Amino acid sequence: MARPSRRAWSDGLPPELLAIIVLQLNCLADRACFSAVCRAWRTAAPYADAPQRGIPWLLLPTRDAPSFFSLHSGATRRMRLPEGVRGTRFCGVHDGGWAAVAADPWRGFAVVNLLNGMRLPLPEKLKVEIPPGGNHNQFVLAGGFTRHHMLIRTIVFSCPPTSPYCIAAAHVSSASNIAFCQPASLSTSWTAYRRDLDVIQDLIFHRGALLQGFHVLTNKEELLVYAPLLRRSPDGPPLQMVCTRYSLRPRDDYQTDAALPATFIATRYLVESRGKLLMVLRHYTGNPVVRRRTRMFRIFELTFGEPAKPKRATPCSWLEIPDLSGRALFLGRSCSRAVEVAQFPMLQEDTIYFLDDANLDLSMVLNNGSTYCNVDMGMYRKGEKIRPGARQFPREFTADCSPPIWLVP
Repeated sequence: MARPSRRAWSDGLPPELLAIIVLQLNCLADRACFSAVCRAWRTAAPYADAPQRGIPWLLLPTRDAPSFFSLHSGATRRMRLPEGVRGTRFCGVHDGGWAAVAADPWRGFAVVNLLNGMRLPLPEKLKVEIPPGGNHNQFVLAGGFTRHHMLIRTIVFSCPPTSPYCIAAAHVSSASNIAFCQPASLSTSWTAYRRDLDVIQDLIFHRGALLQGFHVLTNKEELLVYAPLLRRSPDGPPLQMVCTRYSLRPRDDYQTDAALPATFIATRYLVESRGKLLMVLRHYTGNPVVRRRTRMFRIFELTFGEPAKPKRATPCSWLEIPDLSGRALFLGRSCSRAVEVAQFPMLQEDTIYFLDDANLDLSMVLNNGSTYCNVDMGMYRKGEKIRPGARQFPREFTADCSPPIWLVP
């Protein structure tokens, strides 16, 4: 007589208990694993509240076994990337799982949704306007433009890349150091108009109280804002950008980078938080013998004064703030994010999670296949670096294709 088949233990759990379990899973990846157990669990998952997505994942790229670290669960999980993404260099992100990738230092640029595989190619050449009387040896296009090869450092998007109104801004190494395109229009080239002489340190899209557009932070702590000349539409004229410079008063203790000692080099990041713009100043030592080079962080908020006369520029300044007041920061070039810790019990306020991206070694990018040794990454809180536990944050990571980057699923 055949023995009756056993019922799987997972099928015997009551729906009420399943609902309690799934509510404790705030990480999107944990919800996916829960749904994959059996049909009963998959049926219970949609009835729970959506998981919180405010905390970014730390994407850990490698050619053989790409993975990501989630602060929700404190776990590192393997990540199956869409075709053509594994082994590329990640150079930008956007909410919803979007990531900009470069298959080669000079070409193979695209923006890909890592969750559903959707892909949009990005241009590989830079189109630069020739100034009056300019003398260029590059190939000249009709209308007074030249085309150049370009190396992309970082990319920022104004809205989801599939939107016909989306504009992408890229910090590049080429005949210009900043360029723009519209991903959904399948542009054949990036557009640039001049090369700013200042060193670009960070780039984000910010809808500020005074100006809206791509905010560019220089090594002199100045702010430039690039915005489209006209409201963009799918059938509108070619993309044209205008640049506005904030009327910023230097902070009292500001020193140029050249005046700083080699043991106290500075680099800067932009973060949007509570509708305002923050500048994070990171000091690190230039001593190559020191592995964990970061020494301290300072945080400043962009504040506005009253114009001295009507129709004059609004004066601005960087005001240092003593703490983050209930926030945590995730720092990364053009992918920084501020999070309210009250919504996430696994976070502590005033914590800065930082990556090993104080400077980008272009020789590593040009030598496709270089090993990126990320050892100066970790946590900083209340004036000192924190040694994280195994489930708090990775202290180092070695990649063979791309540095780590924050990804918002």
